[in-house]
Amino acid sequence: MKIIEITNTQTETYILDKYATLADRSVMLKVGGSVLLCSVCVDYENPSSEDFLPLSVQYVEKMYAIGKIPQGFLKKEGKPSDNEILISRLIDRSLRPLFPKDYPYPVQITILVMSYDNKIDICQKAMNLASICLYLSSIPLTQKGILNGIRVMRRDDEFSLCDDLNDLLESKLDLFVSGINNNVSMIEMQSLKTTTQNKDSIIENANEISKDDLLEAINLAKKYIEAMSMLYMKHFEPFVLEKREYEGSNKLDLALKESLEKEYTDSIKECLCSMSKTERHTQLIALIKEISQIHNLEREIVAKHVFAIKKEIMRSMILNEGKRVDGRTLREIREISIESNLLPKTHGSACFTRGQTQALVTCTLGSQNDAQTQEGILTQGKSKIIFHYNFPPFSVGEAYPIGASSRRELGHGNLALKAIESNVANTPHTIRLVSEILQSNGSSSMASVCGASLALLGADIKMHNMVAGIAMGLIYESEERFAILSDIMGLEDFDGDMDFKIAGNEKGFSALQLDIKIHGLSESILNQSLEQAREGILHMLSLMRNVEIKPNYELLPQKESFCVPHTSIGEIIGQGGRTIRDIISRFQVSINIDKDEGIVHISANNKDSMQNAKNFILDLLRKKEKKELPYKVGECVEGVVSKQVESGFLVDLAQGGNGILRTISMQEELQIGQALSVRILSCSYGKTELEIIDKKEENAE
Repeated sequence: MKIIEITNTQTETYILDKYATLADRSVMLKVGGSVLLCSVCVDYENPSSEDFLPLSVQYVEKMYAIGKIPQGFLKKEGKPSDNEILISRLIDRSLRPLFPKDYPYPVQITILVMSYDNKIDICQKAMNLASICLYLSSIPLTQKGILNGIRVMRRDDEFSLCDDLNDLLESKLDLFVSGINNNVSMIEMQSLKTTTQNKDSIIENANEISKDDLLEAINLAKKYIEAMSMLYMKHFEPFVLEKREYEGSNKLDLALKESLEKEYTDSIKECLCSMSKTERHTQLIALIKEISQIHNLEREIVAKHVFAIKKEIMRSMILNEGKRVDGRTLREIREISIESNLLPKTHGSACFTRGQTQALVTCTLGSQNDAQTQEGILTQGKSKIIFHYNFPPFSVGEAYPIGASSRRELGHGNLALKAIESNVANTPHTIRLVSEILQSNGSSSMASVCGASLALLGADIKMHNMVAGIAMGLIYESEERFAILSDIMGLEDFDGDMDFKIAGNEKGFSALQLDIKIHGLSESILNQSLEQAREGILHMLSLMRNVEIKPNYELLPQKESFCVPHTSIGEIIGQGGRTIRDIISRFQVSINIDKDEGIVHISANNKDSMQNAKNFILDLLRKKEKKELPYKVGECVEGVVSKQVESGFLVDLAQGGNGILRTISMQEELQIGQALSVRILSCSYGKTELEIIDKKEENAE
């Protein structure tokens, strides 16, 4: 067993060779009251023949980590939560560039959260632990150093590092950066909504961030990452396992590749320059079939070499000619068409088409009861804005049935939600946005952002600013020779070096997500990418603002809120909730009561139902007011015993109404019809409590 203690802003204790020792490498991390365990396992017996890295990252939260039992019928953690999947993707996207491109062995990285004290950034700690564990394993990596990440926040226009997620509650920015040494590997950013109070109203701020401010925040993160890479290396380098050699499964036959290049480069280029994605694919497959028949080669071998040549041709056209395979210039955006409220029975809808990418986005409004309940060690509460992104197989021409949502779909929906969330004005409605990707050739998540802005306005939901999104690409050879691409299509994403999704508006950027395939991204490339993206975003916003949007007012749910006395809330709810259930059933409405503020929220599908429910509640309270009797606490009155009940006797009072005389307060037996003098003990909620006046006291009076 080895124990390594590192003190930075927090003291981190790493325990090696004690827990899960049958894994290739495992490390336990203790920070304060939080404990995480990471293991790396490699299947050296079954190398993969696929042309992608067989890496799987699984981040798992255990509810016992916060002393809770999982809710539901089965008291056991089930399928991964949304939060677990998103953090798994965050770690995966950071670590994947560290592997050799032809690494063939399946790798499983598992991070278990076994104790959590709610005082750390668990996303950052999980990523750093996974990176350290991978560095210590027998897997050969392409970079010397230890990748790590850090979160940056913004308060009062000052950037600072964030190592506790609770600090984000007052931040204008949530920026997460990972990298190795002085190179950035992955970025995720979201602007956070804040509110300020003045004398008359509450002002909401979307807090989009400018390019210069964003670069300043990224540089702050880079300095921390570089320092931590050196610190981690100093402590962990002596404990690295011997790296195991491997033989790549997808090596090219250079002689065959050279032969095919000489003979078929023009044909491959002709296929590449076909205008349609489907046509391009069909022609390439036909060419591969022809070559395999002529040269008597296996089709898989031919395909591997043809696709390698295709990649080189595409990259060469961009770097040498400044021309893309679909004929566009590097900054040119594909043709855009927009339809608003095309679905007659939805609250709001929009179809945003950019080239061969098409997103049909709908907006549905609900009540507070429709909010998404979240349960996890980080997320406990309700979400009022929900974004679901669906990527059916037919969107890329595949003959498969629609199945359960993938990790990718969840990640894209979350990114689109981050892009628009801060710009949605406060509303009493729960909002569900659904993006149906009808066809895809690059950047469907950013098309979903554009469609979501239009669908929200179609449902008459106010936005502080409209938001548009664009995906940027990169073809990189060196710092002197590279090309940045605006609005990339699928081919440029697959064979390029960067996928940089950026959303925002004239005021700045609201969200971004960066993934790269090279070792790092310089500040100059980041700067140029952001500036070029801003041009594309402004172009799209100008087209979006020219669309005539007519909300479906007759379909939109109605909502009204009004105040009631705190003492009347019990009357609205009724005994055991009977009254409020009757109102909901009778008028087909949804009712939420804020007991602290004394506010009743009513939602209905039409105005008449909402108004009738409101009138019913107000009439109920008016009748209650009429029933209120003019008795004061401590007043003595005459009454007659009318009935015996379980808790005592009902007494009819001389000035009207009745009260309850508790058995425990009486010194003698009472008879029905007996006259007596009583004193008012309490009089509230339409109920009066009495006590009998002692005869001596009565005589004294």
